[in-house]
Amino acid sequence: MRAVKVLPFARIVEYHEMHISTYVIGLKLVLEDGRSFVLVNIPYEVAEAIKVLNEGEAPPRRQSLFSLLVNHEYFKEALGRGLKRVIIDELDYETSLYTATVEFEEEGITLKVKMIPSHAIYMALLAEKPIYVLEDLVEEAEDEDLDLDDEDLGVDL
Repeated sequence: MRAVKVLPFARIVEYHEMHISTYVIGLKLVLEDGRSFVLVNIPYEVAEAIKVLNEGEAPPRRQSLFSLLVNHEYFKEALGRGLKRVIIDELDYETSLYTATVEFEEEGITLKVKMIPSHAIYMALLAEKPIYVLEDLVEEAEDEDLDLDDEDLGVDL
């Protein structure tokens, strides 16, 4: 299933019965069929850089490697020449961590690299390449939806 939009978010999640709350940073992938796929606990720097990339705003004064690369045209061009696509295709049930396969292709040779999904998504966005999520993972994730409304996506990162 192809992602048509990637939205970073920050949200406070409250567990009323246990009287605790936690701050969650994540990415909401809006899929071509209208469903969503959510990745949580991603690095703040990745979410911030994707927000800068999406909104076309100036990067923060104190930049991370991720926000620095948003404006590095040579890097983006080089990445775009080799990167073919990103597929979120694996969930480790013991650790609850997703994995993405990043496909590079040059001169007829394909190289597949397993990566942290948020980093792979960031690279695909920089290179303007497609991002996919396996249908099985989307269906499994629907059962554990975080109930994210659009208003939750507006929290400043």
